[in-house]
Amino acid sequence: PPPTPPPTPPPTPPPTPPPFGDAPSPAPSQMPSIGILGCYVTVDTDCTPSGQSTDCGSVVVTRTRCEDRPLAMVFRYNGGTCDQSDNIQNSDLFQCFDFQGGPPVVAGETSYITVTDIKGGQIIYHADTVAVGGEYTVADELDFQVEANMNVTTWRNSNMDPLDMLQTLVFHSSCSQNLFLKDRFGAHQLVVFINEEQGLQSCFFNATFTLTIDNDVRGTGAILETLTSNTNYGLFDFSEQYKGTILEPGTTLTPAPSFDV
Repeated sequence: PPPTPPPTPPPTPPPTPPPFGDAPSPAPSQMPSIGILGCYVTVDTDCTPSGQSTDCGSVVVTRTRCEDRPLAMVFRYNGGTCDQSDNIQNSDLFQCFDFQGGPPVVAGETSYITVTDIKGGQIIYHADTVAVGGEYTVADELDFQVEANMNVTTWRNSNMDPLDMLQTLVFHSSCSQNLFLKDRFGAHQLVVFINEEQGLQSCFFNATFTLTIDNDVRGTGAILETLTSNTNYGLFDFSEQYKGTILEPGTTLTPAPSFDV
């Protein structure tokens, strides 16, 4: 008999297509945030001095001599050693001694300062922490006038341990001898005195800046955030007085801040 043909294989079903649906959405892209743009401007400055000075670069402050026993005095704590003393009191009136390298000189660093009489009367004119660059007042609350001589001692802290003494000095304070504004006694400098004959005498000088700030750009107004001035007397920050001031395009701002030097 003839050969039997092989059986025909069943047809292969077509592949099932994937189900239709929404294609996945791409991750949303984020636009970069744009902050407020800052800028620096050049400011024209005109400084108007008071007193005898012709310009703020040559401030004239008279080194006034004290003629009558003070009712009170103000000292600036400059820090530093006895070597920077600048006065013409005799060596039997002014003496200064450093310990542990002397007081600090970094602005803002603190020391504990005591000012007393030298007669053993236990008069305390001042006893408190003072920062380098700061000021403190010397006055007797019980007696209107200060004693003829004073002791000023600078300590590392308020413990007043002998090992923490940084400087001690004595000077003549009654004004019967040479005592002038701006005299330096070690780390301490006389900047103000008050007496009955001369009243209040100060070596501080008031200067007024007149600033001209022009906004020449187009667009929206500029908001003044900071206003500082770097001078030969240091950096002065007037930001609190003028922060938030709006300077519209094409306008001029002329602030006139004052400060003491």
